[in-house]
Amino acid sequence: MPSPAAVLYLSEEDGPVSAVSLRRGRAGFVCLGDDGNLVTERRMVLSANTTHALLGHGVIAALNELPLHGQLGSGLQVLIPPPQLEPVRDLFYRADEKTYGRQYEFVLATVAEPAVEYRIRIDNREFQHALSGLQFLLRSAAHEGMGAWLQI
Repeated sequence: MPSPAAVLYLSEEDGPVSAVSLRRGRAGFVCLGDDGNLVTERRMVLSANTTHALLGHGVIAALNELPLHGQLGSGLQVLIPPPQLEPVRDLFYRADEKTYGRQYEFVLATVAEPAVEYRIRIDNREFQHALSGLQFLLRSAAHEGMGAWLQI
């Protein structure tokens, strides 16, 4: 494919662009309610920066290889059962290595007419902060005997 005529960088502050949308995510705890049904509690909102960093660095693909209940990237809540909390947390720890020493940008979409490539530049500091929050959430869930959920 030839190089696009223009490269446009999108950020959290940008409004909707018809060719592409910035994806966001959420995460929280899962426990059994008094009635025996699963109850989800939202604890974190994941910015477009964090969500696209997780996608671009392959973390979501690696998470989808684990025995979770659902497929990340579908937009639905995916249950992380208690036995998988530690493997998921390990993936977030390894992703933290990507926050040092380099700048990253990922292609969001390429549009043929007019030839435009949409990208996002990753703010490593914000990504690192979000990874710490996710690690804490998973550690807390394990400590309390709960599961967790993630939605991308």
